[in-house]
Amino acid sequence: MEKSYKLKPDQIERLVPDIGFAFVTDMITVEGKNVDYMVRQQPDREDDSGWIFYGGGETQEYMDDSNNTSLLSINTVANYDPEIIEFLTYPPGTEIERNKDGRLQVVTSAVNEPEVVFLPPVDRGPIKISKNWSFNISGRMLKRLDKGSLVIWRPEFTIWLGSYDANGAGIEERISNVIKTASPDKTDFLEIQKDGVHKIRYHLQEVTDGKEQNAVYIFALTDNQEIHMAIYYDNPNDLLEIEEIWKTLKYTGI
Repeated sequence: MEKSYKLKPDQIERLVPDIGFAFVTDMITVEGKNVDYMVRQQPDREDDSGWIFYGGGETQEYMDDSNNTSLLSINTVANYDPEIIEFLTYPPGTEIERNKDGRLQVVTSAVNEPEVVFLPPVDRGPIKISKNWSFNISGRMLKRLDKGSLVIWRPEFTIWLGSYDANGAGIEERISNVIKTASPDKTDFLEIQKDGVHKIRYHLQEVTDGKEQNAVYIFALTDNQEIHMAIYYDNPNDLLEIEEIWKTLKYTGI
């Protein structure tokens, strides 16, 4: 008998990259429960994420009946419960369960947080970067923490971001450092000051893994804060999006 899933195909949105498939019980996909427990086993094939998701209340008899589980993409499971997103890059052997406060937490001992952690995506319009900065994007983009850096991306378009405190250094000194450390191969250098924010932008043709890569670097500084952005793109039409980011980048702190 065909299952009556809670979510229809047209309700599934892109929340995370394609990282394989997972087993998920009908307690989640048919009954509509949130994920209560998730465990990552060692994958046995390339498209297997290793994750198994439970909604809570599954008995051994229930699990022995293969009709009570489905093999779905990780992105589909994340649509049923977006709370799983931040745990998806934990290694095999990790167990996560919902605590008494109703939040998912890692319960396996001696498991370090991975270097790459997925975050919920951001959508068209103004997006806030930390408590101090915001800018506009034209459509949904995925988001992750990557070795301490915030990364927002979609296919062929990636923004690496870092937000910093001035730590007592004066703004003129910091502006000078940005300019001095810029590549001598930079082009289209632009520097403006408006509403208490000093902004710098330049283009750079880089070589990554033997291939040319288009890049735009953007910096914005106030007396106490600054943000650094490295934007990598493949399609020249994306320069319009970068221009919008540059124009709408503003300081939102106090």
